[in-house]
Amino acid sequence: MRWEYNPAPYNAKQALVPNVFPDGSQGTVTYAKADRWFKNDNIGAVGPRVGVAWSPDNKTSLRAGYGWLFDTLSTFQVTAIAGKIPGFLQNCLINIPTATTTGQGPATATSGCVVPPALVANPGARISTGFPVTVPTPTITPSAALSPGPQPATQAPAVGAFDANLKNPSVHEWDLTIQRELPKHFVAEIGYIGKRGTHLYRAYDLNQVSINGAGFLDSFNIAMKNRQMGCTPDGTNCPAGVTGQSPTLLLQMMSAVNLNRRTADFDTYNIGNFANFADGLTGANAITAHGFPANFFRPNPQFGQIFFQDSGGDSYYHGLFIAARHRFEQGLDFGFSYTFSKSIDDMSVDPTGAATGGGLSTTNSRTPADIHNWRLDRALSDFNNTHVLLANLLYELPIGKGKRLASSAPGWANQIIGGWSYTGIFAYQSGEPYSITSGSLTANGAHVSYAQVRGRSDKGHVQFINGVEGPVMYNAGQRITNPSDPNFNCVNVTGTQTYFCIPLPGQQGNGRNIVQGPNFWNLDSGLLKDFGLTERFKLQFRAEFFNVLNHVNWENPRNATSGSPSIRSSIFARTCCVTASLPSSATVIAIGEPNRVLQLGLKLNF
Repeated sequence: MRWEYNPAPYNAKQALVPNVFPDGSQGTVTYAKADRWFKNDNIGAVGPRVGVAWSPDNKTSLRAGYGWLFDTLSTFQVTAIAGKIPGFLQNCLINIPTATTTGQGPATATSGCVVPPALVANPGARISTGFPVTVPTPTITPSAALSPGPQPATQAPAVGAFDANLKNPSVHEWDLTIQRELPKHFVAEIGYIGKRGTHLYRAYDLNQVSINGAGFLDSFNIAMKNRQMGCTPDGTNCPAGVTGQSPTLLLQMMSAVNLNRRTADFDTYNIGNFANFADGLTGANAITAHGFPANFFRPNPQFGQIFFQDSGGDSYYHGLFIAARHRFEQGLDFGFSYTFSKSIDDMSVDPTGAATGGGLSTTNSRTPADIHNWRLDRALSDFNNTHVLLANLLYELPIGKGKRLASSAPGWANQIIGGWSYTGIFAYQSGEPYSITSGSLTANGAHVSYAQVRGRSDKGHVQFINGVEGPVMYNAGQRITNPSDPNFNCVNVTGTQTYFCIPLPGQQGNGRNIVQGPNFWNLDSGLLKDFGLTERFKLQFRAEFFNVLNHVNWENPRNATSGSPSIRSSIFARTCCVTASLPSSATVIAIGEPNRVLQLGLKLNF
């Protein structure tokens, strides 16, 4: 039985926490003094462990075990919040309108900042016209920001908070193995390993911009249809014989000029991006100046992003493996294992992005598709490898003094033909899954949606296409931009009836990690030669080849230097141009060893 006590962190001087749930559902949020960062001390983290071993005969062993283990809070998770607490740190954000943001008025700033004088008279400032190079002194103290009022998104401060009842992440792990001694001193093993992760850390924007305000989606769809008929979004300037429809709510929300400048959002179903734009309008253009409530888009208009961390995640792992090994004897050491497994979760990576400010963005895999429906993210883990095969071999050639062949060779001959051995390590794993994304915020303002699949689902495979640098996972055409085409806003996989499409406004697509990246295999080999210098001293020559066959392992499109999983990207599905390597390769050369590397060495044993 293991007991761990991991109390909530606290600040040496004074901690500050929100007085109510910071999404605004319980009224105005005020940051107040507290003795620790969250309430739960997790004093009940008691984890039992049990193991059983049984040998029905002298060549067979059965083993079973169970353990309940706990994790702790990391430094990054604390600093990610500390950098977003009003009173600890005050961000000064200045919004500078340009020619593409006409209608927003002059430059604006968050509370506590002063707009530089150069931007007051020249809202479209450029470096050539005297762009400011200094930051004015704040006009308020940070403590004055502990209870801000509603503000447009471009001016509202970003804040952060822990769930008051944050729990320690835990993992239940169990296993069952059967081991059997085989002839020729081999040992075989078959087993099962299961894991269940509970209370796993998650991080997300609690203030996710919503498109569910009354009438907003319907009005956006009207403006979108106007564009598809050749009109401007407000329903005017239509081709002959075409009559547009007025998107009444959108025209109540903003001027026709601002509305008609957002044609790209309507053409790509990018309703979340349009909502972010509308929510950020300031001054006379702000939605509140047109009679809309400040929380029409953001649940809490006091703040911009609310970086919230809780422990609501979970995961599952099931793995079946077989293994065989031969301990070093008569010049042979051999090991082999194969694992067939499946890992499922709703978030696979460090939720803070190993960054003091958090790592949320509209495209990365640590940002949920919708904080109100976590099941949308339940899928294969980003690191899921269905098949993993590992093999290693060390073989001393049976030639020379004391060996089966040429055992009586003279000393000079033995120095040439004796003492040779070969070593090899082979690794294979199937490709990791990844998500094909739409490139548009079709369901909210926080995360791009997943692509919608029409026709047969195609997991893709590595292939080369004339005129395209590097391999691709799909031989796909460009996105269809003709509104009259039934597959408008789709990408077709050439020669098939498979289409990857941007979902309609309000829809999420087919889900996370539905396709699979390239598989990986690598062979490292070595040729060794032992020289007997004296009875005490021996010299070994080593010629080691990493990736001896110079095999290319292509990266997953989500990690490619020139490639993207977004169907709106011009480099969709490419996996160019840096190849993948084993993590251990960094010990050979600093950048890894995706290419073949020959390493020569001498080792003196005494």
